[in-house]
Amino acid sequence: MLESEKHSGRCVALVTGGARGIGLEIVRRFLADGYLVAFVATRAEHVKRALDLFGCPEDRLYADQIDITCHNEVDVFVNRIRARLGEIGILVNNAGISPQRAVQDASWLSQTSFDEWARVIDVNLNGAFNLIRLVAPAMIAQGYGRIINIGSLAGRAMPMIAGPHYAASKAGLVGLTRAAARDLAPHGVTVNCIAPGRILSGLTGPPEAAVNRSALTRIPVGRFGAAEEVAHVASFLASPMTGFITGATIDITGGEFAA
Repeated sequence: MLESEKHSGRCVALVTGGARGIGLEIVRRFLADGYLVAFVATRAEHVKRALDLFGCPEDRLYADQIDITCHNEVDVFVNRIRARLGEIGILVNNAGISPQRAVQDASWLSQTSFDEWARVIDVNLNGAFNLIRLVAPAMIAQGYGRIINIGSLAGRAMPMIAGPHYAASKAGLVGLTRAAARDLAPHGVTVNCIAPGRILSGLTGPPEAAVNRSALTRIPVGRFGAAEEVAHVASFLASPMTGFITGATIDITGGEFAA
């Protein structure tokens, strides 16, 4: 029996970091796909702005300000989602931070404190692991689930912009994806990773910024990516028809990774 035949009803999707950039576009696309959606962000003003933007009723869209490194907060929020919308069938681990280098001509390693390293790993990697751990049992029980981790080109190739903590955390997401895919595959739960390259958004700055002009020279298709393009792939991986795709990492880099 195909996953599309086993799965019925209105699926609930949880997107972390869903108030801006790629996460916001994934929330937008999932709503268009007919899912019930919950999302979290670290700033209350970002949550409010996103909720006002979508204007959806509370029985379709639920959000809150959560620090995903605070496991008790996350546990409470997941239980609230279950009470308001239903059991989570789709998880998108999108939340992430990438500190900027203070002095551009100095090495990343010399400017990265252990506290900064630990914070990035805690948000980008540990937060994803904790959420998978929380939602997987119910997915196993219902025999269906879709988990999508948002990685990065920086975790697949030599990082040209991001720091060592960001690159390590995103490389770790690729490994976590494969390990979780192996464990959950017999239960109808797929786990995949999307690795975007240079996607223009409010987080990456304008195209004319020096860092973006330099990045453009490395992209074979000759343009930057759009957050909507990542959301399209997330929509595909979240669908019931992708039950035979698991443990995969899909690069959205305009050819930069292949180059």
